Amino acid sequence: MANIEQVKAALAQAAEQSNATKNQIRAAIDGTEQVLVRLRLVAAGTGHPALAEAISRAEQSKQRLIEASTTLQGSSHAARQYVSVLG
Repeated sequence: MANIEQVKAALAQAAEQSNATKNQIRAAIDGTEQVLVRLRLVAAGTGHPALAEAISRAEQSKQRLIEASTTLQGSSHAARQYVSVLG
C-alpha cells in the first residue's frame, strides 16, 4: 500500500499529464475550428447535403472535444481536492 506522500506524488503526476492532455485537446479544438472555417467557405452559396453533413459532423467533433476538456478539468480539480484532504 502506498503512503500519503506517494499518493500525493502520483496525483501531482496525474495533474501534470492532465494539463498536457488539455493542451493537446485545445490544439485539436483549434484545428477543428480551422476545418469548420474551410468547410463553411467552400459551402458558401451551395446547399449540398454532403457539405452540410461535413459541417455538422465537424461541429459535433468540436463540441465533444470541448466536453472532453471540461470533463478532464473536473477530474484534475477533484484530484487536487483530494490532495488537500490528505494534507
